[in-house]
Amino acid sequence: MTVRHEAWMARKLELPLSWAAGVTTAEQRKERIRAAIREQGREYAIAGKRPGQPAETWGALFERVYGEPFSVETQRRDTR
Repeated sequence: MTVRHEAWMARKLELPLSWAAGVTTAEQRKERIRAAIREQGREYAIAGKRPGQPAETWGALFERVYGEPFSVETQRRDTR
């Protein structure tokens, strides 16, 4: 995960500049991005497409950038 990816996601989600205001941890920023995707109902919406790759949903993009399931329910199912 890079700050560049987070900044791109925040811009596309139209988050206010305050989303990363002050001293924030990677965990705080990740949860703010997750909350924005969920609040906007974008988990299954197309976030974009990289050259030579299939289109990617916001949920899949979150998982690729942060290396963990987007949905807490998915995470719980995987650990049973």
